[in-house]
Amino acid sequence: MPRYDYMCEECGPFVQWLKMSELTESVACPDCQQSSKRLYAAPGLIMTPQALRQRIERGVEPKILRKQSHSHEGAGCSHSHSHGSQAHRGHTHSRGGKRPWMVGH
Repeated sequence: MPRYDYMCEECGPFVQWLKMSELTESVACPDCQQSSKRLYAAPGLIMTPQALRQRIERGVEPKILRKQSHSHEGAGCSHSHSHGSQAHRGHTHSRGGKRPWMVGH
């Protein structure tokens, strides 16, 4: 049920939840029963990129990928396993990936 804002001259603004079929330009104030006029405001729009909007409408979900485990034991690798360093992983971190649902790491 949509929410509509009204203004009572005696009591001030109030909110009324009405079915669209019940909508009128004025309703009785819930406190003093005086006829109150409807207030109009700009709609709250959220702008999303067209590509994302189309994926959402089609119901496309992201693929679930599993992290591949690889062993360096016995392969002659002699690099440090410092988890704070990105150099040994062979990738870099970047902001603003191609997929908005991707979570950075």
